[in-house]
Amino acid sequence: MKSRLLVALILTTLLLGGLPLAEDAHACTNVTHVVRPGEYLAQIAALYGVSVSAIVQANNLWNPNVIYPGQCLVIPVCGGGTPACVSIHVVRKGEYLKVIAARYGTTVATLVQLNGIRNPNLIYPGQRLKIPCQAPPPAPKPKPTPKPTPPPSTGAWRGQYWGNRFLSGNPKFVRNTNLVDFSWGAAGPGGGIGGTNFSVRWKRTRYFDAGLYRFNAISDDGVRVWVDGILIIDEWHDTAPRHYIADRELSAGNHTLQIDYYQNQGGARIRFWPDRLGVTTAWTGVYFNNTTLQGTPVVTRQYQIIDFDWGKNAPAPGVTADYYSARYTGEFHFAGGGYRFFVTVDDGARLYLDDNLILDAWYVGAPRTRTVDVDVSEGNHQIKVEYFENNGGAVLKVKWSQR
Repeated sequence: MKSRLLVALILTTLLLGGLPLAEDAHACTNVTHVVRPGEYLAQIAALYGVSVSAIVQANNLWNPNVIYPGQCLVIPVCGGGTPACVSIHVVRKGEYLKVIAARYGTTVATLVQLNGIRNPNLIYPGQRLKIPCQAPPPAPKPKPTPKPTPPPSTGAWRGQYWGNRFLSGNPKFVRNTNLVDFSWGAAGPGGGIGGTNFSVRWKRTRYFDAGLYRFNAISDDGVRVWVDGILIIDEWHDTAPRHYIADRELSAGNHTLQIDYYQNQGGARIRFWPDRLGVTTAWTGVYFNNTTLQGTPVVTRQYQIIDFDWGKNAPAPGVTADYYSARYTGEFHFAGGGYRFFVTVDDGARLYLDDNLILDAWYVGAPRTRTVDVDVSEGNHQIKVEYFENNGGAVLKVKWSQR
């Protein structure tokens, strides 16, 4: 009696251990796979997305390393139910499930379960297979637009910027600059202000020597200029770029400047600068009858500009036509900011700013123009040009402009 009970208990335990729960049975579908030459269990398990142990258990295999071609294996394919979205693929000649699954980014097991395929090795051309749709990735959350920040604020001019044409209300931002010289075009000054419908006010105080000055403004659209609180340019209207001037005598000392500007439509342009009148900008030139600036100068001359094309002639009486050198010096006032210097030369030249070499073309050569960009502080600066002529034609031209 005890032996019978023990055998019954063992059989019950084996049956319960070998059978899946009702819920698992409902979730899994058994399909049949016919083993092909060269296949092994790990490969077959990977094909269907199941484990080797699941195939071993489903087929009561005593040795998972021993399977043979033509053997029918039960594959317990479990899935998560029917997808909410499916498309249809019509099988073409030569296709098989693994290729189709890879094309659509899914698995053989998914296709087997979704289409109720009993033998995944048996599909045929023209067969219509359900393909699970891949859900599109969630749309990225829009990044918050960073608040525009104005460029670095440095310089003697203090500029206040408004998002309207009337300099009305609180300025949108304040920015300092060395020069009032802007070609914004349709882009605008930035800092949250576009290319239309804005206004700016710049103010500063600077020292002037006594004398007559010409104040220049190029504007598109409106501009007003004050000197020591007196309105000297009043052109507050829409216009294409125009050049306005006003002359004013100033005493030596500090004077306050104010510029108001507005942009309506089209391109935005504003430039302001003062010129001193009645003062001759002079160069002092000394000449040597050698190419190395050595010894005592043979000639000294004064010039307003350096713009020479001597050809094959001597630059001055007493100087040889070939194999000579010269040095030109002068003091000039700069408004401050970026400048581009131009030197056209045949043969060699060097350009110095406050005894600092900024351009070196000291070699024999045909006429050529060299340029260099330099930031120059506001005030008076010494400019020196050294030149030598070997033989043949002789050319020397020097100039600069604000950038």
